[in-house]
Amino acid sequence: MPDSPRAATAPRLPSLTGLRFAAALLVFGVHAYSFIPVGGFAHDLGHLLLDPGDLGVSFFFVLSGFVLTWAARGDGPAPGRGLGRFFAGRFLRIYPAYLVALALAVASKWVGDLIDPVGNRMNQVNGHNLTTSVFLVQAWFPDDVTYLGINPVAWSLSCEIAFYAAFPLLYPLLRHLAGRALAVAAIGLVALGLLMPLIAHLWVDPDYQRWFVYILPVTRGVEFALGIALALLVRSGAWRGPGLPVATGLFVANYLAVNLLPHQVRDTAAVLATTALLIPAAATADLTGARSVWRHPALVRLGDASYAFFLVHLTIITTVMTYLGRSHDYPAWQAVPLGLGFLVVSYAVAMPLHRYVEAPAMRLLRRRRRPAAIPAPRAPQPDRVGVG
Repeated sequence: MPDSPRAATAPRLPSLTGLRFAAALLVFGVHAYSFIPVGGFAHDLGHLLLDPGDLGVSFFFVLSGFVLTWAARGDGPAPGRGLGRFFAGRFLRIYPAYLVALALAVASKWVGDLIDPVGNRMNQVNGHNLTTSVFLVQAWFPDDVTYLGINPVAWSLSCEIAFYAAFPLLYPLLRHLAGRALAVAAIGLVALGLLMPLIAHLWVDPDYQRWFVYILPVTRGVEFALGIALALLVRSGAWRGPGLPVATGLFVANYLAVNLLPHQVRDTAAVLATTALLIPAAATADLTGARSVWRHPALVRLGDASYAFFLVHLTIITTVMTYLGRSHDYPAWQAVPLGLGFLVVSYAVAMPLHRYVEAPAMRLLRRRRRPAAIPAPRAPQPDRVGVG
């Protein structure tokens, strides 16, 4: 996903960049597991370790709200720049790399048609899918042929575009809450996220419940708003939560237990509470200088390229698997090297995309941004409470 804490002014939060790599790896894992058929023990292990990887998207949505808030100052999202320059910056952050990846996905469909001309691939290129993909509005359509069109992962960017449009409204609203009220708001947003499947069950047509809970930008905006509230708590010194080792352990335990939950809850909200602990814990570790494995330079470098990696990995997986075929199970000794090969190739494509397209656009964005110092978190006041 696009937002990166390295885009913000000092103090930097490199642990969040390292965690971006981990979240992208989770998403990659579920797609590799979904497209490489395996059986027996390998299938069961993949179900435990890889199948919940789509919940990495929830992590990205919370992180997006957090890092945009971390970079914002004053009453608006872009003090001294205005909304026009704010949205221009968001355009530079998303679109250059996205359009290159979209062109790659279109080319992959052409290759797939040559390999398998009678294949029933849902995400075919047509005028409707191309239009909704170019303008990143596919998530607003309830049919999976549209919201998974051409490059299926791009539905999440359709949500991000909606989040950016809402940020100038959400940020001032939450910023003016006091510490206690802000903590209550954060807890309420977690609860609302957990209640979304029930809301869908009660008031949404069964044919559209999956779209409402998992795809619809309005629904997923709860996670984005939660990220805003968490960043404000950390920035004000009002955050109260476990340290990074405990928060990481809670998240891992939660992740491994996801498939034991009812599928209605499992789809989006299953790790929301522990994500709400992990992101502030990582940020606080950076601010206080506490030990954090996520600050390792290799993880930060991989995290820097995670957006480009996210954009291209599924295109690579589906193109190769169209050639290899999915009509039979692959033994573990074939499936594991194949998955690792997809990982290496995806980053081999993502690194140049990041270096020559995404990074130059970000340098242009930074030249357009007026430097602003971010003060260290204030000591908590007696009337302030946090989450946790």
